[in-house]
Amino acid sequence: MHHKRLAGAVALALFLGMGSAWAAKSDSCAHCHGTDGNSSSGQYPNLAGQSKDYLIAQIKAFKEGKRVNNMMSPSVRVLSDQDINDLADYFSSQTMNRGSFKPDPALAAEGKKLAEAAQCVACHQAGFKGLGEFPRLARQKTPYLIKQLKDYRDAARVSEVMGPTAKDLTDAQIEALGHYLGGL
Repeated sequence: MHHKRLAGAVALALFLGMGSAWAAKSDSCAHCHGTDGNSSSGQYPNLAGQSKDYLIAQIKAFKEGKRVNNMMSPSVRVLSDQDINDLADYFSSQTMNRGSFKPDPALAAEGKKLAEAAQCVACHQAGFKGLGEFPRLARQKTPYLIKQLKDYRDAARVSEVMGPTAKDLTDAQIEALGHYLGGL
């Protein structure tokens, strides 16, 4: 498995024309997010197909301490603005895989009603494909979506829009939203 990740990181480095120093940096990303930005774990988000603006904003938020994560924060501190731009270019150009998640139909139906009532498409766009600094939610990992919504609700992750939107959601409603969005 390590050889697969390393091969992907080297391919990314060659694609970006960065050489072996870049391979070491990109291998950190590939370990959790996959060489093409499609994570194999529900714990980590897919980066493939996210907008370049969103990826840049999130990487910078981790780098500047506006967003904190024990793995991401130290990993991105070493990235230059050019590194961040190159990573965002690469991952935004990849295709997000559908994955094997099978949502619970009843939960997904409830999640759809909740998303419509909250007018989530106003920011995340039709089909929840994201735009600009608003992330793509369709095909995102359900466990990751659930964790992020709980973090917004509990103020562990701060956003002027998502905090108030999620503050009154129950765990059951968040699970339903996760099943709906992750199954799109």
